[in-house]
Amino acid sequence: MRKFYLLVIVFISFCSFVSATKRVSIGNIVFKNAIVDPDPAPTADFKTLIVPIKRAGNLIVIEASVDTLEGNFVLDTGETYFRNYPKIEDKDVTGITGASAGSFATYVHNFSILDLQYSRLTAQVTDLSFIENGRHMKILGLLGTRLFSKFALTVDLFRNVLYIQKLDKDGNIPETERIYHDRFMVSPFRLLNDVIFLKGEVNNNTYWFAFDTAAETNLLDYKKTKKIMSSMQIIGRSELTGVGGSIFEVIYARFDELIVGDRTFMKNRVLLTSLEKMGNSYGYSVDGVLGYDFFARGIFTINFSKKELEMYIYTAQ
Repeated sequence: MRKFYLLVIVFISFCSFVSATKRVSIGNIVFKNAIVDPDPAPTADFKTLIVPIKRAGNLIVIEASVDTLEGNFVLDTGETYFRNYPKIEDKDVTGITGASAGSFATYVHNFSILDLQYSRLTAQVTDLSFIENGRHMKILGLLGTRLFSKFALTVDLFRNVLYIQKLDKDGNIPETERIYHDRFMVSPFRLLNDVIFLKGEVNNNTYWFAFDTAAETNLLDYKKTKKIMSSMQIIGRSELTGVGGSIFEVIYARFDELIVGDRTFMKNRVLLTSLEKMGNSYGYSVDGVLGYDFFARGIFTINFSKKELEMYIYTAQ
């Protein structure tokens, strides 16, 4: 029986980008009607920042630092997480296996990825020991979409490099800074509660997929896809490890046709399971998740300004 460690975590954090009044606690002290300021913009003294990627199974891991502490962080197109910080607000952290207890919001100061520096970040804290145990690597946190909302991210898993790039006034990567040109797919996306949603088709049926760089395989909700089950080839059953380390069995299947944007992808693999809890935590219904099995087929760029996902053919240039 194959076993997958899947990082699909939804952080329910609706931190406003304008000052807001809310209940905040620091330690045992509770401040009612506290004014919460938005996080300041990062300092980015570069046009293109080149960041080496480590691999932990199918997870994308990069090194970053908090004050003088350096460590490993998972690139996750969701909310941002750090561990071992003072609580400012309780939050719910939910995955497909349910909620993780004891999660809360916090402030992180002096966080940096090489020359990309944040003086303060609002982040979440929860237990990720099940990832560390499965991958035998110390993980200090998850780096979510909000950190990169003013940039374009390009992930090249063939060279194990992450590119963080500034955008011009029109929201494009400047032509002189473009690294890849042989594009074979482009798709618009919706960014809802820090989650990227892509519209796709499976065997002529339309579904909405969460694009998750921390998902180690693709997922489909078995209730919403029952009508296409007959067109799938069942490969077997697998164990899935989710939030809190809980383990349950899922169906592993293959299907022929997945259309995303202007491209058709053949010979697709997917895990069939219930995504109801995940959808509830997003605040939006989710039919499936596109993870490593999808994005590892090429080099991909996420442009948060234009809300576009692009994929490029790998060439040994």
